[in-house]
Amino acid sequence: MEAYLTISTHFSAAHRLALPHLTLEQNSEIYGKCARIHGHGHNYHLEVTIRGEIDPRTGMIADLVAFQNAVDEHVVEPFDHTFLNHDIPYFAKVVPTAENIAVHIRDLLEDPIRAIGAKLHKVKLIESPNNSAEVYGLPVPESSASQAKEPALAKA
Repeated sequence: MEAYLTISTHFSAAHRLALPHLTLEQNSEIYGKCARIHGHGHNYHLEVTIRGEIDPRTGMIADLVAFQNAVDEHVVEPFDHTFLNHDIPYFAKVVPTAENIAVHIRDLLEDPIRAIGAKLHKVKLIESPNNSAEVYGLPVPESSASQAKEPALAKA
């Protein structure tokens, strides 16, 4: 039977929404206050959902510790207390909107989640009480699906 498992975590980061080829006035027309030169910060709330078959022996779709470690290692630690535009190379060329941050997080987590024997289902990034972005996992290529690894339990 297939099931879904979600973990919630958070990180704090600053960003500036602006396209480098536009003036401050043009960026302000598009992004409002979010285009201000020195940026601004958020306490982001992140929900990551995986899916997979429930293992009849363990009752789990993946080891929860391994799942949490993958999110911490690939997202929380690199993103926390950064200025996304300057500290995360991806955002030197991509405007760090909530949507683009969620897409990047999805891309960072696809392989690590597959390595623990599950599939990434959804990334939900809550930027503020007023807005959030959701993106879904990419389809698994047939060749990868047939070579899926056995879920490994995390070492204590």
